[in-house]
Amino acid sequence: MKGYLVPNLEKTNSRACAEAAIRVMKSCGIAAVMPDTMREEFASQKILFQPKEQGLKNSDFIIAIGGDGAILHAARDAVSYDLPVLGINAGRVGFLATMEMEETNLIKKIAAKDYKIEERMLIEANVGKEECWAVNEIVLTRGEYSRIVDIDILCDGKPLYTIRGDGVILSTPTGSTAYAMSAGGPVVDPAVPSIGLSPICPYSLFSRTILFSPERQITLRVVFAEQSGDLLLSADGNIGIKVSAEQEILIKRSEKVFRLIRFEGKGFYEVLNQKVMWGGSHK
Repeated sequence: MKGYLVPNLEKTNSRACAEAAIRVMKSCGIAAVMPDTMREEFASQKILFQPKEQGLKNSDFIIAIGGDGAILHAARDAVSYDLPVLGINAGRVGFLATMEMEETNLIKKIAAKDYKIEERMLIEANVGKEECWAVNEIVLTRGEYSRIVDIDILCDGKPLYTIRGDGVILSTPTGSTAYAMSAGGPVVDPAVPSIGLSPICPYSLFSRTILFSPERQITLRVVFAEQSGDLLLSADGNIGIKVSAEQEILIKRSEKVFRLIRFEGKGFYEVLNQKVMWGGSHK
């Protein structure tokens, strides 16, 4: 069995966490694989360094070490190569992580096949010939200029309503605890498939998040902007696609899925309490 390690070395504790994970992997017979670009950083470790594509093809799972950003970054390769991801939190929140950095011994459970795979739905957007997909959210927002935009919302081709504000967030259940939550959206259990639509700074007292069935197709169309210029469509915070006024964006559930390695113990609501701190302290 081989595990492909992707540590975010910008995180202070990521290197030490990666070295601890490598030791545990060695002790339980899992070969550690890293992209050859990491060779100088981990030269003293017994690691199989390979070109990225070769390493991913030869691996059974990915270990992403860092915060949620590291896990989302790893998701791009995980989905492409159909590999599950084990997230180790070496950042601040790490909501997507399976374990904390002091819990690397849990990697032994993978060798013992004492784990489960949790599938998370993705959403995708099509703008003309361009497309993108997201684990958390797809965001349509104003560009460099400060302006209010009007966005027509259609569901299955039928007009729903018009949002006036800074933009709109389309989120998965996974993304309900990310940007959408900051915009006032509800927390959605990952086991409840849905597509959330949340206005960003709406120019209305009554704009609320709407949850759609995952079988619905949602269309966005920018009909008015106070200044000229394109809007930006981004997926999970990645560089956006430019969208012109009157251009239509089709949002729907993706056929792809993102797979996470989970262990028995911490469930979604326990993590929610711990990370969002509903019932815990703010220390």
